[in-house]
Amino acid sequence: MTSPELRLVPARPEHVDMWKALREEPVSRRLVPMESSSRESLLARLQEATHDLSHPTATNFRWMVEWDGRLIGTVAARELSRFHGRVEIGYMLSSGFHGQGLGTRAVAGVVARLFEAWPFLHRVWLITAEDNLASQALARKLGFTHEGLMRGHYLVEGRRKDQQVWGLLRPEWEARRAHLTFPFARMHDPAHG
Repeated sequence: MTSPELRLVPARPEHVDMWKALREEPVSRRLVPMESSSRESLLARLQEATHDLSHPTATNFRWMVEWDGRLIGTVAARELSRFHGRVEIGYMLSSGFHGQGLGTRAVAGVVARLFEAWPFLHRVWLITAEDNLASQALARKLGFTHEGLMRGHYLVEGRRKDQQVWGLLRPEWEARRAHLTFPFARMHDPAHG
């Protein structure tokens, strides 16, 4: 028997309800600094994003994380600046799949593909809640450097929380990638098989 495959599939409008449910999980609400969003606003974000890294003007990209044929999360590359050569990564997995290394594999798959597809890309960055130890472990494992702390940056359940900034430069990724021994999530585009 083969082991389940971890894939990154293009985010589509029909994924909106899964994404909304994922955002409403108690762990997500506690660890991911996000404002409440309506189904309509999430649908608009899905429709505005693309998975096509060759799109000449797109700045927002999104994939759904699929494990053993089931959607379990999402990874996004946001606010791409071709001029500055930077993009922000965001990610979220359903809490039932935490602690298995799937998030690390999914983010590694996206980071690897972004650096491969975009020769101009120099910097990938992400943010984590100060108390999101799992996200910080993911960042460290992939070679990100903790660059700073934004004090009192967001509200969660009425309380101010600090947020960490993590960055990864192309030379750091190239050095780190050679030492990563786990399989990265594979990007899947149904139009290309």
